[in-house]
Amino acid sequence: MRRVIAVSLLLGLAACATATPPQYVVFFPKGDAALTPDAQAIVAQIADAARGNSSKLIVEGKADGGKPQDAALADERATVVVRELAAAGVENARMEKRPAAPAAGVTGVAAHEVTVVIQR
Repeated sequence: MRRVIAVSLLLGLAACATATPPQYVVFFPKGDAALTPDAQAIVAQIADAARGNSSKLIVEGKADGGKPQDAALADERATVVVRELAAAGVENARMEKRPAAPAAGVTGVAAHEVTVVIQR
C-alpha cells in the first residue's frame, strides 16, 4: 500500500511539472487597441489568477501583418493589457511585454488578440 501511495505521489508531482501554464486570450476589435467590456472581464480574470501567485506573466500583442502600422498596434494592445493588469494590482516587475511581429497571412480573430501566459 505504501508503494502505491508513493508512486501515486510521484506521478502527481510529474504531472504538475509538465502541466501547461495557464493561457488567456484578450480579443480586440479590428484595427483598435481599446478594451471591450468582454475583454475587460478577461483581464479581470487574469488579474485574479495572477494575484494568487508570484509567477511571471508573458503578455504578447498581435495584429494583422499586412500594414506597416500593425507592429505598433500589436505593441499598443499589449501595453493596454499590461496597464490594466497593473491597475488591478499585478506588479509591473512580473510582466514581460512581447509584441509579436506581424505575420503575413494571419487574419481573423487570431490577428486581433493579446495572449497572456502565466508561467509557473
